[in-house]
Amino acid sequence: MAIKEIPLLICILSISIYPQLNREEALKQGGWSGGLAGWVGWENYDVSENNSEVDGYNFIFSSRNGSIVETNGVFGFDFQWRERNRTITPEPNPNNTSESIDEKVWFLGLWARYYIPFGGNFSMFFEGSGGYAVYSQKNETITDLELAYYNNQAYANGFAYNGGIGISHFVSQNAAFELTGRYEGGSLNGENENYIGTKNVLNVKLKNIFILFGFQIYLR
Repeated sequence: MAIKEIPLLICILSISIYPQLNREEALKQGGWSGGLAGWVGWENYDVSENNSEVDGYNFIFSSRNGSIVETNGVFGFDFQWRERNRTITPEPNPNNTSESIDEKVWFLGLWARYYIPFGGNFSMFFEGSGGYAVYSQKNETITDLELAYYNNQAYANGFAYNGGIGISHFVSQNAAFELTGRYEGGSLNGENENYIGTKNVLNVKLKNIFILFGFQIYLR
């Protein structure tokens, strides 16, 4: 072996060994893990069917925190907040009409995750949570035509659950970046009230898939 190849070999060995030490130290039993993850997006499109323009945003915020009850295993709490807001305006718009739809879902429940180490500083994980969720929607229409104003509201709550799979990249013994794919399910019950005060029974079936980007902190 040439002398000039020795530094390269040392570098390769360091990259292979130290990231594994980061991961192994972070996931030892007795520690604590907590972090943030989410996604945000904007939408703007035209609907030719009713000659309108839709503009809005949507985001998901998630915080998962717990104790490392055994090596590679975490148990704790899962909080998630999701919101979607859209404004719909007709084209042309002589009466200055606008319809806004604001939809929110928040979730709080027990959470468990298990890591399966592989490849240096990476680890795959599986996770699940179950708990209480609340859904709300507010629909408002405002127009200059006879000063018209309409307000519809919906509210529902009940049991919901999340299941996910992801990958963590341990950049140190105390931090990792994550990519998580999550499925949200559940059945929520409540009521819908229109602008004249009429109420109807409401059932919301949650069947959503999300991609979350975030990070976790590991302390002991």
